[in-house]
Amino acid sequence: MNISSLIQGFSSYLESLNENSTKEYNTDSSSISIFMYSSEFKTYLADELNIADSSIFAKSINDILSMDVVNGKLVESTEDNSDSFLSSAEEDQDKAPSDTSINEQENDSTQVQEDVELPENNSQVEDSNSDTTNPNTENLEENNEVLTELLNNLFQDQTVISALDSDESGDLDKNEISAFLNNINSLDGNAENLSLNDVLAGIEQIKQKVDSQANVETTEEETPEADDINQTQNAQASSNTATPSSGNISSGSTGGSSTPSYYGSNAVQEKTLDNMTREELNSELTTAESELTGKQDILSSLLDGSEEYLQAMTEEMENLYDTYLSELETVDEDMAEQVDTLKQSIDSQEDLIDSKDQEIADQEGVVAESETAYNNAVSTKEQLQSSLSELESADTSNMDDSEIAELNSKISELKSKVSEAEQAEKDAKQTWDDAKTKLDSLNTERESLQTELDNLNTQMTELEEKIVETYPQVQESLNAYKEAKETRDSYKAEATTAIKSEIESAQNYVNEINTAINNLDNKEIEKEYSMNQYDAEEGERLVDVAKQMLGRYGSSTGYCATGVSRTFAMAYGLSLSGNGCDWDTNMEGLVEEGMFVEVTSDYPTSDDLSNLPAGAVVCWEATTGYGGGGAQYGHVTIADGNGGEISDHYSANIYKSIGGSSDNYRVFIPV
Repeated sequence: MNISSLIQGFSSYLESLNENSTKEYNTDSSSISIFMYSSEFKTYLADELNIADSSIFAKSINDILSMDVVNGKLVESTEDNSDSFLSSAEEDQDKAPSDTSINEQENDSTQVQEDVELPENNSQVEDSNSDTTNPNTENLEENNEVLTELLNNLFQDQTVISALDSDESGDLDKNEISAFLNNINSLDGNAENLSLNDVLAGIEQIKQKVDSQANVETTEEETPEADDINQTQNAQASSNTATPSSGNISSGSTGGSSTPSYYGSNAVQEKTLDNMTREELNSELTTAESELTGKQDILSSLLDGSEEYLQAMTEEMENLYDTYLSELETVDEDMAEQVDTLKQSIDSQEDLIDSKDQEIADQEGVVAESETAYNNAVSTKEQLQSSLSELESADTSNMDDSEIAELNSKISELKSKVSEAEQAEKDAKQTWDDAKTKLDSLNTERESLQTELDNLNTQMTELEEKIVETYPQVQESLNAYKEAKETRDSYKAEATTAIKSEIESAQNYVNEINTAINNLDNKEIEKEYSMNQYDAEEGERLVDVAKQMLGRYGSSTGYCATGVSRTFAMAYGLSLSGNGCDWDTNMEGLVEEGMFVEVTSDYPTSDDLSNLPAGAVVCWEATTGYGGGGAQYGHVTIADGNGGEISDHYSANIYKSIGGSSDNYRVFIPV
């Protein structure tokens, strides 16, 4: 599979898009185009490789990490140069990482589907190595090598080298490549295999990083009209991280940082539950629930005795008990029978307690989930009531009959939904109360079982004292058995306590994700019934036009008002001028025309700007006190709907402060 030719052919693909689309694509350089149009590149590869399921192009991350790096490219490892990167790092953390290997782990073969066909022909790109057979065991290796070849092409690209070259040596070593691969290998939700989707998402990350770095570059050639901004929100973004999910992310450095070396203070904004999309939240929920289930399985194995280490300790304890009982039988069969009968009763009672502990653990999860469901039900009811109150208090003096009829229809609809939400809240409260009542009952039953066990243990202690007094020769074997039992019980108790704590944390995170999803639902309710109803389709269109504007004019810094003016000219045929601080006046005129509404009060803090919908326009007033740049001319930008913004350039992080004596802004959305 000739990936180099495919990458070169991407320019031709973009040219064909230019012929059939109103969006303008820059085709001057294929490598630049990849980073400018990463989503188009993904579609292009899917078409060229005839990918019905991109998972067929995946390779074990362990296999890739075990490869060597020669001249900045991944090559198969040899015996002479296959020393472990991790081992070398462990030997001397103060030394620079060895260049002999990335990582050496056990091979984990990649599973692929067998019903996807590769293309028989490639009309745009010559592929001398193409295979027209189905991707079965005969061409599995070729499918996997697509990833290696794609990566090696990227690792030779100057944009990638600049982004990943943390030691500024001019090329990439194993440490830098390892950090990048470890970071991207679970972007598709699978931490075991590196997939084509992982690599394409990695391209997007590099693009965002390069854009973010460009945003903070200052220039001495700025004119007085420039409105360059001090990008202080990068420091804020670094402290606003989501709860980690499964999968290792190696820094590739000896400093121990969990952040990949090619991410610095100018990194793209970290995802949190508050700024994730619904799709991202659903994916995060699936991962979190899987982790929770895994921890619950560990608890179950501890309680039923099947956990490997506990099982071994139990077997050793039972062997020592058999030795003790055998010695006792030789001197007193009746007393040995009493001991064995009592021990069986104790074992049976412990099993009952373990079973009850399992019920309690399960019920604690039910209580936590039902509490979250109740709180979410309350939140939804309150949002519906708030929306209803807004509609009922709406000023109808300037409405015509049709608008009033539509308003009354919405009020009637909302009243019905409020009634349903109130009932849902009552039902959720009852479910939560019932769950707590059952948990209390289980804990009471457990206490009763423990009391019975304590009585049995007291009887056993009294019997053992009598045995040792009468037959001191068995004391050594009895002590050995009791010591083994104490060790096993101590391990079981400590391990159980630890995993229960982890389960509680995992359950809390699952509940937080469900709450975040419910909050998204409530935001949709707010938008749907707001008097200032946001036009999502128009917002997306405005963002798309802004992207086209960048494709036509290119990116710059310090001319945000120019970029936004060009966007509005392309989108609406309007001729608007002024610096960033003048754009609130421009937007007021568009509000009067009924094209936008002001919603500044809905976003009271600058942190809220990350949640702006696509097409929202933010206007910052002029400020003083900022040492240079152009904050004295304000700032204007268009939110992309994903926490970023577009003005005369793209930034993955929307500005949250322009520096200086004040940080006042106004927000407008298309309606």
